[in-house]
Amino acid sequence: MIAEQWEIHVPAALSGSLPTGKARIIGEMYARACYSILLLSPAGPALVRLPVRAAGVLPLSGETALRLAVVLLKNLNRLIPEAVHRQVLLVSALMGLLDIVLDAAASAGESAVLRVASLVTRQPPACQRPAEQTLTTLTRAMHLHESAWQAEYWEEVVQPAVRKYCLAEALAVAHAPDPAGMAHRGAGIAAALSGMWYALGPRLLSASCQRERRWMQSTGLFMQMIDDWVDQDEDRGFRSTPVVAGDWTLQTVDTLYRETLRDLTAMLTANGIANPALQCLFVGMYNDYLQTTLYAMLTGVAA
Repeated sequence: MIAEQWEIHVPAALSGSLPTGKARIIGEMYARACYSILLLSPAGPALVRLPVRAAGVLPLSGETALRLAVVLLKNLNRLIPEAVHRQVLLVSALMGLLDIVLDAAASAGESAVLRVASLVTRQPPACQRPAEQTLTTLTRAMHLHESAWQAEYWEEVVQPAVRKYCLAEALAVAHAPDPAGMAHRGAGIAAALSGMWYALGPRLLSASCQRERRWMQSTGLFMQMIDDWVDQDEDRGFRSTPVVAGDWTLQTVDTLYRETLRDLTAMLTANGIANPALQCLFVGMYNDYLQTTLYAMLTGVAA
């Protein structure tokens, strides 16, 4: 479903300007996180929430729950408004590409990363390299269809968060100390989350979705942990990370993973999805998300 929406909404320029599929792998992972929230939280469209919650209180077997889930996922194209699909995919693609462009610029210092930050503003630099042009294309396509709330949120929240993320990457490569003790990883996680919240809309930021936001923050941190764990040999001597510094260990990763599982189960129960078979299915989808991402990292596709 996500692959189909990618082909519909992500500008064609993206596929021709990158040497690998890394941006797409990262982008689809962001999209999966967004669709998870649309499925499981009060922020999702009513046409999605109603069947999920109806199934969540029925005494379903594992096989029946699986069959219903397949039907639901196959029909998400129709149940979620096209405008939501479009913004989710464009923001996810943008975040995936931003990761690549910023990696290349971070070692060149502050001016280089600030140039990257300027690419996602409404007035980007005129002269751009191919990957930079694609980043600008994605940003412009996204702004063409945004709501008034999204336009304001982008200016006031996402752009400043992206700027902090860019500066933090330069500081990490320069081995500058981080008062937060995260080797400057916090800014990147915050920028990614702000982009996803922009795509999902104001309902996610309401008081009724505090549990969902907390789960997304924990999961974002967990994904950064395993990314740094996989890349530790490459990072050592090049940039500072909490894994290289010894602050994030396998025990740290394990503890946070178990916390995200507990929070996911609590979120399902709180949102009326109490059937054990359906809960097991959603937990399995979460684990599949993690395994798919980890495999991409280990094989170098999303390294």
